[in-house]
Amino acid sequence: MHAPLRVLAVLAFLTGIAFGPAPAGATTIALVIAIDTSGSIDATEFALQRQAYVDFFNNNAAGFAGKDVAATVLYWAGDGVQQQVVPWTTLNSASDAQSFASAMLATTRPSLSGPLAAQTGVGQALLAATGLFSQPGIDFSGASKVIDISGDGSENLDQTAGFDITLDFAFGTFTTSVTWDDAFSARASALAAGILINALPIIPIGRAQPVEVFDSDPAGAAIFGSSPPASFPGTQAEWDAALIATFGSLNTTTLEFFYSRVIGSPDSRIPLMIVANGFSAQELGEKIGQKLSLELNVPEPATLLMLACALGVFAIVRRKQCAR
Repeated sequence: MHAPLRVLAVLAFLTGIAFGPAPAGATTIALVIAIDTSGSIDATEFALQRQAYVDFFNNNAAGFAGKDVAATVLYWAGDGVQQQVVPWTTLNSASDAQSFASAMLATTRPSLSGPLAAQTGVGQALLAATGLFSQPGIDFSGASKVIDISGDGSENLDQTAGFDITLDFAFGTFTTSVTWDDAFSARASALAAGILINALPIIPIGRAQPVEVFDSDPAGAAIFGSSPPASFPGTQAEWDAALIATFGSLNTTTLEFFYSRVIGSPDSRIPLMIVANGFSAQELGEKIGQKLSLELNVPEPATLLMLACALGVFAIVRRKQCAR
């Protein structure tokens, strides 16, 4: 075989290994794209997120030819704000991918007018996403079911039972109510349903990150130390120190939250977490592109070019070796 043909053959083989063929007649991958639209994300940042997803499906439309995957879009925020804005759509052609992109571009952000609507309800988002796989008329038997959730902060909305704690201070004791972190239980429900959970934490550049203190209870009790209750007579430093002393806790960042409490796998699949550093169009486009490419087995042109370059170098080295 001529050397360039060998390169193309190996490229096709490696692309098949990396992304895999899609067997006909059944959905191979079912993906919920769950996008954070909470109050910490402004209108520009929301638009940049949406555009990055739209661009992926438009720019890589040709890669969906012959695929048999399905995707839907869920916008989520705080209490009761979980909206499926694009229904389940089968993607097995370039026109399917372009239609999906158009439908996503036409979506609008949910209203955050409720009292807790602007909060970051990761647990509620995971429960809503899990429920989308059981919608009437939907059958993903045998498919690889995946939730892909983005977010620029960790859980600050809970729907499970609360309890009281008493903290010791130099001036005496102070009792306050705290709640359970329900992201843990929501993740468990998704994993029990055979769903892989991937994440795209977005770390805002130049924005102060709240201090969030999590205890070591495997059930997921969370004490949020970003600010003490209004009735607390002491300082912020005293409040944070008392929480850490009481629970033997770590100051948990958004990354640690997504890594330890959100992503997870019910089987041998490996959960994916790709971090976006800020909300620039370039950063979101690159990281969202990488993630969707892997999740949907759709190679981006840049990935194919990288493989081609690597194989081209391999072919040149091989020719030189054979010429010796």
